[in-house]
Amino acid sequence: YNCLIHFFKRVSETHSPSDTPIISVAMMTEESCKFSCIPEGVKSCANCINYTWGQPADQSKILQCAKCKFISYCSKECQHEHWVKVHKNHCKYLAQQRVMPQSRHDPANCTGCKEQLETGQVEMANPDNPVLGCPLAIYCVPAVFKADFGDGGKTHAPLPFSLGEMTGQFLTKAEHTVCLMMRLLGKMQMTKHSASTIHAEASDDMYKKLNALRHFIWKTYIFYNPGHILDIRIASVSIPVQLISLARIIDEKLSGVQFSDQTVCRPWDTFKLLLIFLVEFSMEPPRKDAECVGLPRLSKVVQERRLSSVQFNKVWSEVLDTMPDQLVPYTTLVKIVCGGLLSQACAGCSKDITVADLQYYVLSNLTEARAPFYLFSLISASFCGNPKCYEKVNGENANKPFSLIYAKISDKSSGCRCDSCGLPNISEGRRCSRCLTKVYCGVQCRDEDWEKVHQLVCKEGEVERKRKGGQRERKKVGKDQFERTVDYMKEMGLDFD
Repeated sequence: YNCLIHFFKRVSETHSPSDTPIISVAMMTEESCKFSCIPEGVKSCANCINYTWGQPADQSKILQCAKCKFISYCSKECQHEHWVKVHKNHCKYLAQQRVMPQSRHDPANCTGCKEQLETGQVEMANPDNPVLGCPLAIYCVPAVFKADFGDGGKTHAPLPFSLGEMTGQFLTKAEHTVCLMMRLLGKMQMTKHSASTIHAEASDDMYKKLNALRHFIWKTYIFYNPGHILDIRIASVSIPVQLISLARIIDEKLSGVQFSDQTVCRPWDTFKLLLIFLVEFSMEPPRKDAECVGLPRLSKVVQERRLSSVQFNKVWSEVLDTMPDQLVPYTTLVKIVCGGLLSQACAGCSKDITVADLQYYVLSNLTEARAPFYLFSLISASFCGNPKCYEKVNGENANKPFSLIYAKISDKSSGCRCDSCGLPNISEGRRCSRCLTKVYCGVQCRDEDWEKVHQLVCKEGEVERKRKGGQRERKKVGKDQFERTVDYMKEMGLDFD
């Protein structure tokens, strides 16, 4: 337990919970990057960012909520709409008029803390002990933060929602995954796992970035509408990509000493699987957009191997449900990812194999011989371990074109994104004929939003910065966005065609 204390102290010496994550533009549309979080140092209307409306040129018109002094709005209409869809669930807790039940870490009622106490520090340090413990008692302040605009508003506030550690229920799979990864790093520190000790600086940096990511996710909860729009915002952050770089550093060090994890639970491999879920989630909004708009004609083989949005989320949920508070045998996780069967056929030579491990495009050198594995990515398949089979089926950078297909379709439909469900609809997009500020994918979303709040805020003569163009103009927005992405990809040395 003392090892864990020193680990989190090292992290806290160089990191503040209010540190802002860096936003990535790689593989994401400009729209989702531009509005992925509240711009630091710039006062913004919380409702306008949900609908990609421009902010007022005169920031003095953006006023904070009189009660909580944490969220700001450019008009009464924006305040009312955001209240109905988001803020009414948070305001009194941000204002500290009430305390959200189980929003604060209470070691006496925290499952992780109680299990850690019952297990004892000696047994917690046993590599074969599956109890993860809880880092919240030592680090990771459960709060939300924002910049100081000099207007008397708050710069931090207690969480206006319950902590997943206290309730066992997380608002998103992304947050749940981040929490488990933080607990895994702490567990590996306690057991002196080689992945933790071989490059302590990289391990510490991982924890700092995960902590920043969790605070970023908490912040999105209080600003963005739940659903696909919220997913776009969370998926746009670049921290998982930064974590991949750190994981590669650690893997290279481990390979240099020929490390082989002989424990049943293999915590470092479990950590990397969870990291891959976060990385793959960055492509989830474009994939969902592409599936909504319509994918190009695919061969039967590609259709069978393509990981759909439904399949991805199902596997992700099953993995999280399998390890709520403790590590599980690594083979259990491998089996879940393989669809429940370790007995597979090699995609290259059709040889019957028993999958022994998971591999990933962004972490693995697939040109080396290895035990039979399952390649988990946008296009997934099993391989016997012979590099020739992998090269035969995939070739170099085979996963890249499919990610670009998703990005291309998502880009082109970005101007037709529904302001209710967040999904695009190029052929049947409907703009509110009165205020011209909202676009809907169909009659159902339009009517649901009208009944919920739009009838109360819709008005003629709305300011120009909020108005959205007609169908032709919206398609041009998508086309222009696609052209900008092509230019960016060419700068990166990638072929978008």
